[in-house]
Amino acid sequence: MRIAVVSTPFIRVPPDGYGGTELFCANLVTHLMDRGHRVTLFATGDSVSPAEVKSLFPCGQWPPSTDDEIAHVKWAFECIANANEPYDVVQVNSPSALLFANELSAPLVYTIHHARTPQLSALYAEKPRVHFVAISARQLQLEVPLVNASVIHHGLDPELYPPSFEPGHYVLHIGRFACEKGTDIAIDAARKAGVLLRLAGRCHPPDKDYYETEVLPRIANGQGVELCGEANHGRKVQLLRGARALLCPIRWEEPFGLIAIEAMLCGTPVIGFGRGSFPEIIDENVTGFLVTDVDEMAEAIRRAARLDRRACAMHARKRFSAARMAEEYETLFASLVGGMAASATKGGAWDANAPA
Repeated sequence: MRIAVVSTPFIRVPPDGYGGTELFCANLVTHLMDRGHRVTLFATGDSVSPAEVKSLFPCGQWPPSTDDEIAHVKWAFECIANANEPYDVVQVNSPSALLFANELSAPLVYTIHHARTPQLSALYAEKPRVHFVAISARQLQLEVPLVNASVIHHGLDPELYPPSFEPGHYVLHIGRFACEKGTDIAIDAARKAGVLLRLAGRCHPPDKDYYETEVLPRIANGQGVELCGEANHGRKVQLLRGARALLCPIRWEEPFGLIAIEAMLCGTPVIGFGRGSFPEIIDENVTGFLVTDVDEMAEAIRRAARLDRRACAMHARKRFSAARMAEEYETLFASLVGGMAASATKGGAWDANAPA
C-alpha cells in the first residue's frame, strides 16, 4: 500500500524529548515500511525517518498553535490530493485534519491521542466516514459514540529499551510536572516508603501555579528528591533501567501513557493509579501494580523490588512492540482499502464530496 502519515508541526519525528504523538508516528512509519509498504511522512523538516519526509515548516513550531496546525494539515492534504500516484490510505494525528477530510478520495484514519473534550467530540460525531482509532478501550468508552472505530494499543521498538534485571535504589517520576500527572503524590509516596525519588521532566507554562504551590515546597529542602531535568531518549532509558519502579499516580483518564510501556520494556515495573488506560496496560504482579492512594503506592514501592524484572520485560515485548502495533494498523488499512474497492465494484464508489 502507499500510505501517508501526517504528524504534527510542533515537534520533530522522532522527538528529542517530550512528544508522545511524534514518537508514535516514528514507530508506525518505520514498521509499516519494514512490512513492505511505501510511506510518506508529513512532518517538520528536521524529522529523521526511513520514509520520504515532506515538510511545510523547517523545524518544530513551539508552543503549539491552532493556526500552525491548520496550515500544516491543509498543506499536507493538498500534497496528498495532488500527488502523481494516489495514496491508498491516509493516517492523521491532528484534529484539524478532520476539517479537510472531504478533500481526500482515500480512506482517512484518525488516531485519537487525547482525552475527551466536548468540542472535539462534536467534530468527531460529524465525521461518520472517518475511521477513528482509540489508543485504549477506556478512551473509546469515554468518547462520543463513533460509527467507525477500533482500539489499537501503542507499541514501541523493544531494541531501543534494553532491559535491566536488577532493581535500583530509587523510584522514578518522568514527564510533565502537572496536577493530572500526580507529581506531588509521587513525592509523598516515595518519602513515605523511604526511597529516593528522581524527577525527570519539566513544568509546562499552564502548570506553573501547580508546580509552584504543590511541587516546589515539597522539594525545597532537597531531601529524598533529585531533579534530573528533561531527559532525551538515551538519558530516559538510563533512568528507567536504573529505577526500582516508575510512579504514575495519575489524576485523570490517561488515554494511554507511553512512558509506562517504556518502563516495562526496560524491565521496570509501573505503579499507577487505576484510571484511564492503566488497568489495560498494567498486568498486576507482572509488570506492576494498580493502587488507589499514597499509602498503597508507598507499600507497592516496597514490593516492587521483589518482582521478576525479566518476566516484566518479556511480557511487555509480547504486548507492546511497535511491530505488533504496525501489524494491527496494516490490517485496518487493508480492510478499509478492500472495502473501498468492493464499494466501487458494486457501483458505490467513494465520494470525496460526501460528508466525511
